[in-house]
Amino acid sequence: MFKLSGFKKNYFLGIDFGTSSIKIVELVYKKSGVYLSNYGWVNLPANNKVSKSTMTQDERDREVEKNLKKLIDKMSIESNSAHISMGAFKGLSTLVEVFGATEDNMGDIVKAEANKYIPVSLDEVYLSWDIVSKQKKKSVLTKIKESESDRLEQKNKSSQVLLVAAPKEDVRRYEKIVDNVGLEVDSLELDIFSVVRSLIGDDLGTFLIIDMGAKITNIILVKRGIITINRNINVGGDEITKNIMSNLNVSWSRAEDFKKRNDYLSGEGKMMIDPVVNIVTKEAKRIIELGINNNEKNKIDSILITGGGVDIVGISNIFSDKLGIKATMSDPWKKIIIENNKLKNKNTNILAMLSVATGLALKGVGSYKRN
Repeated sequence: MFKLSGFKKNYFLGIDFGTSSIKIVELVYKKSGVYLSNYGWVNLPANNKVSKSTMTQDERDREVEKNLKKLIDKMSIESNSAHISMGAFKGLSTLVEVFGATEDNMGDIVKAEANKYIPVSLDEVYLSWDIVSKQKKKSVLTKIKESESDRLEQKNKSSQVLLVAAPKEDVRRYEKIVDNVGLEVDSLELDIFSVVRSLIGDDLGTFLIIDMGAKITNIILVKRGIITINRNINVGGDEITKNIMSNLNVSWSRAEDFKKRNDYLSGEGKMMIDPVVNIVTKEAKRIIELGINNNEKNKIDSILITGGGVDIVGISNIFSDKLGIKATMSDPWKKIIIENNKLKNKNTNILAMLSVATGLALKGVGSYKRN
């Protein structure tokens, strides 16, 4: 999305900067396919506290940088550059419809349209856009001069444009962090594009992705490979942990362990998870109603559950019951070859946590293959 610099090499690193952890996946491309080279993650302790941190932005950045360096050193990565992501809640991604645009004036029209959606000056953001479809409105053009007919046809032509924006300040912060640990930034994108790339790829069906992080949940409706609706909710796995702490009167670490290892939450203890799941499923249903017309043939093909916040026993069944559509835990490594026995611990919830980082590394693979 926002190209900064790059290397040509057959190892590709994806770094997912989450609100409570950093995740890394490294892939290697060979003629026989895409192989898993390495993966790892590190929690950000200050962000896991129940109370809000009083750290300044610079202090938080230094902590992120310190933990990223520690993780990279532990993993012994082969890459010297990285594809990175920032949370979609920091930026903007939306489909807009523009009329009467030509090759010459499309940029100006899109910028004018962007002003309607972006609450700050366009000088403060990196803006990118892609035309995803074109169509011509039907009109009766009888008894009209040919030149006037052409003019009206051009006016009636519409294009669907995917508009993406990210604050320059945040982009520069992430670039500085990566540079300080000895890597170069190959590209940066919003995390919703990374997760769609790893979970859906070239599939042209209709999918709903529920990506629950520690503090933010992204709900993404994807049709024929295009993100048509995306919503960010300020609730995630940490809120469930707080509910467990309060109900069971235990520490944060005990509550986290209980959440990941006990099926009590999908049975008698559902009251501790329901408040969060109900918020997410309510918004998911609204997105489905907005994005899927009753007469459309392409109903939801699948609901995919992913993210570090869904490390909860039985969570996919809970979402299936709430939404009335089968939901499954995602597998971002389904098309990746794993040779190293040490890397074959394909725990479902660990894979869900690595969906964004995997999608970033796959972006590097795709660019390498095209070049």
